[in-house]
Amino acid sequence: MKTVRWFFVFKQKQDAIEGSRSGRHISADMTTEDETDARRRRRGANGDTWTYALDASFAHAKNLTAALSAVKLSKRQRARVRADARGVTFTAMDESKCCVASANFRAETFAAYACDETGAMAGMRGGDSTSVAFDVNLGALIDVLGAFASRDGEAEVRMRWPNREGLLTLELESSRAGVDRDLRQCVYAAISPEAVPEGEERSDESSFRGETNAFMLPTSTLKEIVDDLEWPCADVVIDVEADALRFSASGPEIGDLTVDVDTSEGKLTEFTCREPAAFAYKYRFLKSATAVGGNFLGGGGGGGGGGDEAVTMTRVAVSDTGFLKIVHLLHLSKSQVAFGSGGLNAFMVPVTFIVNPVEAEEASEDEQE
Repeated sequence: MKTVRWFFVFKQKQDAIEGSRSGRHISADMTTEDETDARRRRRGANGDTWTYALDASFAHAKNLTAALSAVKLSKRQRARVRADARGVTFTAMDESKCCVASANFRAETFAAYACDETGAMAGMRGGDSTSVAFDVNLGALIDVLGAFASRDGEAEVRMRWPNREGLLTLELESSRAGVDRDLRQCVYAAISPEAVPEGEERSDESSFRGETNAFMLPTSTLKEIVDDLEWPCADVVIDVEADALRFSASGPEIGDLTVDVDTSEGKLTEFTCREPAAFAYKYRFLKSATAVGGNFLGGGGGGGGGGDEAVTMTRVAVSDTGFLKIVHLLHLSKSQVAFGSGGLNAFMVPVTFIVNPVEAEEASEDEQE
């Protein structure tokens, strides 16, 4: 059961704004200009020495929301949040454990970012001494971020974990001109982490080894192919040969559909076939793995929102055992200057899907039974 607490506070300009029923106060002037400032903010107001394991600020909630929506595999989706000095990764897994999705936000993506592994309590580590991890209801987080979207680009949202109650908190402060003085608005939300089922074994990183074949093409093209293959209502076979790439689906009642991709020189950014092979995948997993928002497709793939004008590319790799790895390199809008100054990396978010072949999925289901 998810728990989300909201506080909306409107007050006249003053030294502090009440941010919770417990009487905790949030500083009215929040800046993240340098590391000293960041440390002061992590300590909180009134000399509070509480240390947050994760402290990140961003000005464009719409970008974060769109990227996280791409890795939501079900309505009731639990996601693992893993943070270290390099950035934050959100990982979601299908209930069958046959499809894993992750979105990696580098530290440079944020306006301000800090990860302090000493701020997390002992069972909240990310599996090593340099990272921290917790689980959260992804739907709840996306809903909360949507509430901040109306102030997108006008003020920074500050995301921190854990507070004294072990919750993930999001705060936004903004001001507007009033009749006599400036009016300040504070929006605060707290989300309870999800409990990990007893006995669940789950690694923080998705495993993919033994790559034999790979190809790269525009994300919009791959999405079109998968959308077309919905018609037969069957598993999708991806057949890679030395000079051919074929997607096909064969429905017992509806019929067959095949999509041939031109692999001649210059048609694909990358095409590698070390070992010809064909593997089948559940259509619903491929559909989830290509459900990228139109605002990220670029090149006229869908206007508005947080995407850049550049064409988003997708790399697809197949392992020797048939596991499929799909990586979308989402472009965030470079016009949104509130992001960090980390060069090209500041505007790119890798979203990765690893899908089991049908044979491996059936074996996994048998083990669960």
